[in-house]
Amino acid sequence: MWQKDNNLKDLDSVNSNISADILIIGAGITGVTTAYNLINSGLNVILIDRGKCFNEVTAKSTGKITYLQDLKYQDICNIYNYETAKLYYDTQKEAIKIIKKNIKDNEINCDFEKSESVTFTTDEKKIPKFIAEENLLKSFGVKYSNNCDLIDDNKIKHLISVKNTYVFNPVKYLKGLLKVVKSANNIKVYENSIATKVRKDAKSYTVMVNNFEVKAKKIVVACNYPFFTIPGFIPLKTYLKRSYITATKVDDHEKINGITGTSPVISFRFYEEKNNKYFIYLSNTSKISNKLNHEKNNEETIIESKKITGKFPSYKWMNMDVMTNDFLPIIGKVSDEDSNVFIATGYNAWGMTNGTIAGKIIFDLIRKKQNKYTNLFSPSRVLNAKKIKNFAINTLGSNAKAYLLNIIKKNPSWYKDKVIVTKENKKRIGIYFDKDGRSHKVLNVCPHLKCFLNFNMVDKTWDCPCHGSRFNIDGKAVKGPSQYDIKIDETK
Repeated sequence: MWQKDNNLKDLDSVNSNISADILIIGAGITGVTTAYNLINSGLNVILIDRGKCFNEVTAKSTGKITYLQDLKYQDICNIYNYETAKLYYDTQKEAIKIIKKNIKDNEINCDFEKSESVTFTTDEKKIPKFIAEENLLKSFGVKYSNNCDLIDDNKIKHLISVKNTYVFNPVKYLKGLLKVVKSANNIKVYENSIATKVRKDAKSYTVMVNNFEVKAKKIVVACNYPFFTIPGFIPLKTYLKRSYITATKVDDHEKINGITGTSPVISFRFYEEKNNKYFIYLSNTSKISNKLNHEKNNEETIIESKKITGKFPSYKWMNMDVMTNDFLPIIGKVSDEDSNVFIATGYNAWGMTNGTIAGKIIFDLIRKKQNKYTNLFSPSRVLNAKKIKNFAINTLGSNAKAYLLNIIKKNPSWYKDKVIVTKENKKRIGIYFDKDGRSHKVLNVCPHLKCFLNFNMVDKTWDCPCHGSRFNIDGKAVKGPSQYDIKIDETK
């Protein structure tokens, strides 16, 4: 839905060896916010994106700016303690202030408006969890209510409502920020520029981008999911979830957004631009190793949204979110050994606020300035027994399931006669037959960490069920972490 507003003039791609003080990889909300913060830093900055700026995860967000995030504070408190949960709440409130200030200072027209946030359940057995969350919110000083004038549904057994939250059009917002970034003398922005390898030199780093060398003293990896495994070991600290989203034209515009506090996840909001009003609905959330029949999942979400609106949606899409095993984002120095490489990922489906605070934290780290949230989100924060348990269930369990399923059932029933996974010359091959009967043959192994791929019948892509890489029918990598294609070299 938001991608229709991404009508910026195409930018240059990296086509020569270049250098800067700071290289930011990824022009979504984290990368653009970080670049914006660096405008008056006196440092030369290069911002790159593998495709079009903010056209991936940010453009697939629902665009909520809220600190009421299902039962997040309870989750964090159960893993760590009350102080940690309160500090995370503080980050979300600060992020909201930053977004509001950026919009005001730069007069950005991004359909920003106040929206009442609710989290709710239809299961009476879940009410004690909501009461526990209310107790935490009360201790934080949050004024909440258990009533909402905009919701009249007797299926809802309990809800929590707060009023000082917001929604916006994320692409229009970043387009406004990027306009300011591009006008800065110290920042260069490039699109269609894929980073593949990082080499540590004596006093800097060399990153291969489009097969050219980009030298930088510091690197910010802001590409949703890092394209490298070491350092950081992000695949061991995270897992991914997929959701299906629709946007349907409606007659009324309600200033409310909501999400279920427990599974199954249902999320909604309203959006108004000019004379058009939309109801945005998200459901069918699962780990990306589960529910691999995308046509069925997509259709189920459409049916659910039609029951609410009575209409067929104008837009439909899916998104993937990087989740952490301790419910906290990963933001900061990737490791003590690589203290000039910064990373931001694992936003747990709340990217608008967490991407914004990440831009502030990394900006402060670059300037060697104290930030009270540095330790909270540190990529090297210590393990505990509960995090290890979640790792076994979410990360290890999901990847093992995906790998085994692709061995046992490499040609599921929904492939029908359109897709075949087979072996040729001892290589695992995937073949898609288009509507004209032409075959499109690719390697069926993800270059990132060698997981087998599943075919997405909705988007016509080969998707990795372990870490979310995606490839088109001819094998070109269209989403990371893989930076390499799965095209077959017919000459070998």
